[in-house]
Amino acid sequence: MKKLLIAGNLFFSLSILGACGSDEAEPEENTSSDTAEMNDQQETQEMDEPAADLFSSEKLQERIQKGMDLDSYSAELTAMEEKGETTLVKKYNLTGNEEIKAQILQSSDGFVAVETDGLEVTDVSSYESMKEVENHLNDKDMEEDMSE
Repeated sequence: MKKLLIAGNLFFSLSILGACGSDEAEPEENTSSDTAEMNDQQETQEMDEPAADLFSSEKLQERIQKGMDLDSYSAELTAMEEKGETTLVKKYNLTGNEEIKAQILQSSDGFVAVETDGLEVTDVSSYESMKEVENHLNDKDMEEDMSE
């Protein structure tokens, strides 16, 4: 009786190992009902997850503050862009000085201009229109960065 159990276990183990090691495994066929079910699950997941919206100008100004070092600002901006919380619209440079820059970020209620001096954020201001931002930066003798 013991030999029969050992032989049965051995046969069972070898058949399992053979199935796992087979290179010619046949792919499972998806039926239309399986595909429809998968699509329904994906749509349900998408509806459950809230869409990433742009931050308000106020929220952007809370996250990006005057005095913040440039590395922290860059990391914060990258994270917010990846999440769809803001978009970098335009870049500006001070005429004749590549270190002093401004970046215009899109917010849900307008725009936020972030000015830097090469080391840290020197100013964060919000505006309702792009024209207001451009006028402000032109008054500071800044011109649009066309390098990209």
